[in-house]
Amino acid sequence: MPPSTLKRVTSTDRDVSPPPAKRRAVATTAANFFTPTSQKAPEKVTFHVLHDTLLVGRYNERPTISKLVKIAAFDFDDTLVMTKSKNRFARGADDWQWWHTTVPSRLKKLHQDGYVIVVMSNQAAVSLRPTSKTPKEGMRSLNNLKGRVTAVLNALDLPITVYAATDHDIFRKPRPGMWEQMLRDHGLLDAGDIDHEKCIFVGDAAGREADKAAGIRKDHSCCDRDFAANVNMPFRTPEEYFLGERVKPFVRGFDPAAYVASRPTSEIDRSNFAKKHDVEIVLLCGSPGAGKSTFYWQHLQPLGYERVNQDILKTREKCMKVAAEYVSSGHSVAVDNTNADIETRAAWVGLSKQLKVPIRLVHFTASAKLCEHNDTVRALAGDLMNPEKRTMLPKLAFTGYAARYREPKVEEGFDDITENDFKFEGSEAQKAQWVRYWVS
Repeated sequence: MPPSTLKRVTSTDRDVSPPPAKRRAVATTAANFFTPTSQKAPEKVTFHVLHDTLLVGRYNERPTISKLVKIAAFDFDDTLVMTKSKNRFARGADDWQWWHTTVPSRLKKLHQDGYVIVVMSNQAAVSLRPTSKTPKEGMRSLNNLKGRVTAVLNALDLPITVYAATDHDIFRKPRPGMWEQMLRDHGLLDAGDIDHEKCIFVGDAAGREADKAAGIRKDHSCCDRDFAANVNMPFRTPEEYFLGERVKPFVRGFDPAAYVASRPTSEIDRSNFAKKHDVEIVLLCGSPGAGKSTFYWQHLQPLGYERVNQDILKTREKCMKVAAEYVSSGHSVAVDNTNADIETRAAWVGLSKQLKVPIRLVHFTASAKLCEHNDTVRALAGDLMNPEKRTMLPKLAFTGYAARYREPKVEEGFDDITENDFKFEGSEAQKAQWVRYWVS
């Protein structure tokens, strides 16, 4: 295997596969052959689906909780187990082995010390809703996952609950949905019931950079580390927790709390845009999630601008028709679309000339990661952040914008261009949601 494909694995040379179960000869009699299913011993591992996308597997009953709770939470793949085949994804239900020989003993010690043990794993390859369009691979992955989880929980023989997020929704790490569901399942409140300082989350998606000398590739994301930060838990990688290795440097793609701290609300310049003409067109240019609609409602709508938005009107032609009607009736117009390319902007410049009104542009310069964060928190953080009930955009919305984008120039026919660097403006409750990690 080439060094560039190596994962962060343990340094042991011992076989860490679980021992094969010994087969016992069982005498088949008429009595046990015809035993009704209702009288057979119940399965120790049970599965059910919540909210259409969250698979929950549980070994025996939930533990009884009567005092301040300590939670030990783990990622699944490349944290508790890894594939025997050395493939990135398991080939079947039996394609697993312990990540390290110490994993079972460490978990059993946690149980003895009174910890509630849970597993929280992203499993986007798994399909929970079979349809004619569902790839067979998705259902096969579901069966493989159930098989591996069942084998692992039976081997541990501990009251563990496994949560598997199968969609890109509120349950997918680093978003807090799985944690909040776990609290509901155990009848816990985050404030008061949890001993956060004694909790731990262990996962391999930690934002670590590649180590070329050791032939180790970079982590695929930082979602486990960010998830732990979102739910206020100490974090360790498998190497740190099971092997006692030192903490390695890491990089986050986007840190919302640091972004807000670098742009205090008190320093926001609210006078960077002013109306210059009785009737004019203002074109907004920027990626989805760059803050265009928020800018309109907070700055342009109070100045009397009418809003034209293609998400609502569906076509550019309809937008231009409505804009022309507004201008003809003496109202200024803000065009709240992405307007990424020169050809699109030229159509609006042409309309302004036809209507004989000035046209200006506000250029939103937020980075791609910031825009994706804004879109995700808006869609998933609840009504507090999403008064227009917008759904989360696909990745293509951001990559498509980047492919079409050409920097706007005054020479295209604009009276002026105002640069707008995104600054968070909202209540403390909204800020508390915004500064969490929402994208991996």
